[in-house]
Amino acid sequence: MISHSDEVAIREIRNQWEIAWNAHDMELLASLVTPGVDFVHVMGGWLGGRDVFQRYHAERHAAQFKNSTTRSGGMSIRPLTPDICLVHVNWSMSGDTEFDGTHRHQPREGIITWIVVRSGERWLIDAAHNTNINQSIVGAEYRKPTS
Repeated sequence: MISHSDEVAIREIRNQWEIAWNAHDMELLASLVTPGVDFVHVMGGWLGGRDVFQRYHAERHAAQFKNSTTRSGGMSIRPLTPDICLVHVNWSMSGDTEFDGTHRHQPREGIITWIVVRSGERWLIDAAHNTNINQSIVGAEYRKPTS
């Protein structure tokens, strides 16, 4: 239902997300979302709109995430219409701290769900929900994205 070039463009969002995060470039990160994005972050808070999304992440990258690096893992793309896709991306992160600033002893893993939409010639994230994976409970068989 989507072309090969659309799939490549959607996969590029994952690559740009990782580049932006690891460079702590919140302007680039915000450029990957729509102006009206609905984003639920890993702690369960809702960020409505690109400006709120960018401000929140800039604040977090000045503190909790200032030394963090993320690596994207598997990705699945399921077209819902020719202009809307459901995307899941596995990720891992190290170098971040707990929300209160204390040292985190183990790297985290998670999965983020995106609704991506065609916006002119680009694909952008219009909605997202991010969650940590509890590694002691969730086995590999329940971490779907594989490519």
